[in-house]
Amino acid sequence: MPGGRGDSAGRQGEEQVLEDLSRFADQVVVIVEKMQDMVERFAADHYEALEESAAELDRLESAADDTKEALLDRLAVGTMFPMGRADLARLVGSMDAIANLAAGAADRLSMRRFSLPPAMNELLVALARADLEATQVLRDAVVAMGTDLRAAIKLAREVDKIESRADDIFADLYQGMYEVDTDFKTFHQFKAIAERLENVADRCCENAELLRHMALEYLDTE
Repeated sequence: MPGGRGDSAGRQGEEQVLEDLSRFADQVVVIVEKMQDMVERFAADHYEALEESAAELDRLESAADDTKEALLDRLAVGTMFPMGRADLARLVGSMDAIANLAAGAADRLSMRRFSLPPAMNELLVALARADLEATQVLRDAVVAMGTDLRAAIKLAREVDKIESRADDIFADLYQGMYEVDTDFKTFHQFKAIAERLENVADRCCENAELLRHMALEYLDTE
């Protein structure tokens, strides 16, 4: 019922969800930022602070989980939203996966000490920085969903470009992985770290695609 109470209530509920989603996106950015800081410490052989940083990241992830659950509860009991409820819920879950991947990479960074050649460390740091950039731009796209849908679409395209750059970095990292003479445990620990870092950028790209779909669909209904 356009222009009626139901439509107005739906838009108000949607605005609140988008505000909460923006706060959740901020929390995810902080988590990925902490992960990126841990990668830089690891690359510099500053191992002492890694375990403490991993514990702090776990606390940040726990707080983000609380926000996620509250968001999903609001979606479950709220009024009908002009935006698709299922798409919003999928976006929340997919953004949570970014936080989980970052926490997983952090856990493996702090699991056991090992050193890498300088060139490999540089690639690892570059990949983590690309992850953070992709997450920050994704957050900006989420915020724009509440104010400027066309800006959200433009930002979503930017996430795609960053993810493509992350793929190139990972390809070099993956090739180098098999050229480093190391033991079985170190190889698999490093592989797990690199793959989770790459998956962060991939998941950002998936979120950006979902955001773009939602924005285009919503523009058609305005």
